[in-house]
Amino acid sequence: MVVRLVKLLQPREGWGVFLLLLITVMCLPAAAIVAEWVPGDEGLLPLALIALLVGRWLALREDWGWSVWLPVGGSVGLLAALSVAGHTVLFLPGRGEAVFDFVQRWVAWLKVAFSGGRSEDPDIFLFYAALLCWGTVLLAAWAFYRRQRPLLALLPPAMLSAVSVFYSGRGIPWLVGELGCGILMLAVGNLANARRTWEAAGIDYATDLGLEVMVVATFVATVFVVVSLVGPLVSARRFEDWFWRTFREPSTQVEDTAGRLFGGVAPPDPLWRGGAGGGRGVSSYLPQSHLLGGRPNLLDEVVMIVWTDEPPPPPPSPPMDIPAALRGVPRHYWQGVTMDHYSGRGWSTTVDSREEVEGELPLAPPLAYREVTQRFEFTAPHGDTLYALNAPVRVAEPVEAVWRTSPVSSSTGIEGNDLVGLASEVVSYTVISRLPSPTADDLRAVPPLYPDEIREHYLQLPDVFPQRVVDLAREVVAGGGTVYEQARLLERYLRAYPYSLEVERPPEERDVTDYFLFDVREGYCDYYATAFVTMARAVGIPARLASGYVGGEYDYARGGYLVRQFNGHSWPEVYFPGWGWISFEPTGTQTVTELPREVSLTDGALPGPAGPPARVIRFRWRMAGLGLATLALVGAAVAVGIRWCRQRKVIAITLPLVWSWVGRSGARVGLSPDPALTPREYTAVLAAELRARAEQVGRRRARWTRMAAQGGAALERLAGLYSAQVYGGPQALAADEQVVRDVWARLRGPLRWFGWLRWVQRFSNRSLARIGLMVESQR
Repeated sequence: MVVRLVKLLQPREGWGVFLLLLITVMCLPAAAIVAEWVPGDEGLLPLALIALLVGRWLALREDWGWSVWLPVGGSVGLLAALSVAGHTVLFLPGRGEAVFDFVQRWVAWLKVAFSGGRSEDPDIFLFYAALLCWGTVLLAAWAFYRRQRPLLALLPPAMLSAVSVFYSGRGIPWLVGELGCGILMLAVGNLANARRTWEAAGIDYATDLGLEVMVVATFVATVFVVVSLVGPLVSARRFEDWFWRTFREPSTQVEDTAGRLFGGVAPPDPLWRGGAGGGRGVSSYLPQSHLLGGRPNLLDEVVMIVWTDEPPPPPPSPPMDIPAALRGVPRHYWQGVTMDHYSGRGWSTTVDSREEVEGELPLAPPLAYREVTQRFEFTAPHGDTLYALNAPVRVAEPVEAVWRTSPVSSSTGIEGNDLVGLASEVVSYTVISRLPSPTADDLRAVPPLYPDEIREHYLQLPDVFPQRVVDLAREVVAGGGTVYEQARLLERYLRAYPYSLEVERPPEERDVTDYFLFDVREGYCDYYATAFVTMARAVGIPARLASGYVGGEYDYARGGYLVRQFNGHSWPEVYFPGWGWISFEPTGTQTVTELPREVSLTDGALPGPAGPPARVIRFRWRMAGLGLATLALVGAAVAVGIRWCRQRKVIAITLPLVWSWVGRSGARVGLSPDPALTPREYTAVLAAELRARAEQVGRRRARWTRMAAQGGAALERLAGLYSAQVYGGPQALAADEQVVRDVWARLRGPLRWFGWLRWVQRFSNRSLARIGLMVESQR
């Protein structure tokens, strides 16, 4: 019974072709649903199925044209889109209220759209998405069944799926599956079209050809799917990370052995610039171990778990009864090391001394602060770098404190104690930090009176620093009346630069800030933070660069934050006397931390970036060049195709046809056919006209004279043949076609060139006449 039903419902193109087309078009709504653009979009799946069936039904009615296809398909599509957006089936009776409700919402959306307001109704977007999905599938069905062009049927849904994947970052498997099935559909569809053509022409072909085509198409589709899914996972960066995860311990043992056996050799120290106290630097296992030296590590491996004594953040969809104070949990900057020395190529830090500490650290407290206790547990090798929120004031375990300036007692009130960071190879430790909690008004009121140690370390710039960076910094902060406002203006200005990881390494002779601001004009956190710090120093604001991690995913089961490698981050800090170091966030992908009593600054006076990113400019030029090359190739192909078609086209060249061509060409030369003249008389007059025009040519007259003579001889030969055939009576024999072709081949060029010559002569004569009239009027 089932087999009989399947045979009864079998489409004329076969179940295989139909199912391939069905799977291909159904991947489009599946990719949109996975993207989670709006809730309740599951109705796109039945909508796409109905669109395919309706499109197939309309396309197979060969007597129905666009005048029937468009109204029927559009009206059914409108009802289907309303059903998806209204989350109901409008085809059923008694659903008019739902239709009326949605129409009211759509009218309200139109008012918002024209008034410049903002709409929060997701069903409006779903309505337009459903319409777009319906039209795309309907067009694919029309192209496949009516036009019999499988490639044209595949392109619209594949392009729309690619757009959804590009903007949402989800649904890549569905897009790859769609293209893989599309490859099979192209093979099967083109084979079916070829079979129909062969059968109509009575051409015999192998009946088992379909099996061979399907084997090859399946192999190609499989290779495409595998390469598309696995290819992005295979990269030098991932191989490098795997290598170091596997061989890190053996490498460390080799380094230790080499250091023991060859202790007199100075090891490379790219991150730390030794100060008076010497001392080895903190480990190179920082998130950005080579700042500004290449693309950062974005693996999702968990590097540490952090527990704090703060309340947990609210869940992604918090209930309405959560207090407002708990909804805005501050973002955490897990600081590992701060850097003060900028060389123009990168960052390093000055180390004055290192000492083992346990308990209190001699650091002056901010004017107002909140204490946060943190417990860290590393899950990946971290070297000897430890992390904490801001500067820790108490450590529960014995660790090393790395100082930029020698520590003094906090009771003296001196704020110059400058902690670089904590160092130890422990895998678990607890620290307490005092996080400054000023208001925006507090920081505005701070006078720019900085200790000498702060000026010495945090206003440093290279001896040769680009002047245009200094000029730009002054222009950006011109609208800020206080240091805090100037820092906010710098932050806002830099956030206008696009974020990108695809940034080439700066040239050896270029300053990094200048390279970022004026050349590539895009980058990641290291570039944003570097530009902020150097521009702030250029206008007299002490600033430094901090490196560590930001944020993390809160694990409600463990009660702590899971910090991963891709949370690695660099950010700038500005020094405010009495408050210490305050973080700012110029990186465009991160959220700006606003302080209480924040006042929005007008950014109308801020300059814009020097231009679009260099990568975008290069892409535009390449696309322009590619477009021009494509146009040239298409033009050449069209010209060759036209020439080939003209050569291949079989036209019966007869004397009357050639005579009509001569009449049209003679009219362009300036001598239309005259019924009162015989063929010999007309050709003689036309040949004389050609000679006369050749005599009027000033340059290359000999060439034009030869061309006129060639045309006159061909006209005389043509007139003789035409007169003999027209006036020779019934016994006259028609001229041989090849003879007529040869005569026309010798005549066509002269007539065409003299036609252009007449147009040029008329244009020049008119111009000379106008010039003469202007001269006469001036006299």
